[in-house]
Amino acid sequence: MTVTAARRTMSPRRSAARAAAVAALSAAALLGGGIAAQAAAPARTTGAAVELAPAGALATQCYYKVNASGGLLIRSGPGTGYSVVGSYANGSTILASSSTTNGFRKVGTNRWVSSAYTVRITSYPCE
Repeated sequence: MTVTAARRTMSPRRSAARAAAVAALSAAALLGGGIAAQAAAPARTTGAAVELAPAGALATQCYYKVNASGGLLIRSGPGTGYSVVGSYANGSTILASSSTTNGFRKVGTNRWVSSAYTVRITSYPCE
């Protein structure tokens, strides 16, 4: 009798979330930054696969949609007194910390956006 290894499968919901993350990362790379430029991004692409950060490595992060008609500024710290280091276009999907500091969500190392202009996408699970 032959013994075969059990194949691990992903739930359709998790598979859709990973596919969306890959699409967002690819689009950001084509547009010159965005999510791909975030130093602490929780997922990175290696070919067609997505590798997740080790458990406990990052605070809980959720997907948000940018809701700012002129775009959303990325700042170097959690406040308007910090320098602008980039921006997201209106309608962009971003991965950001679920918690806030001074009304700002962390999107990467020294990268913060105003939580007032982000809307949680509840169809994607937080990580």
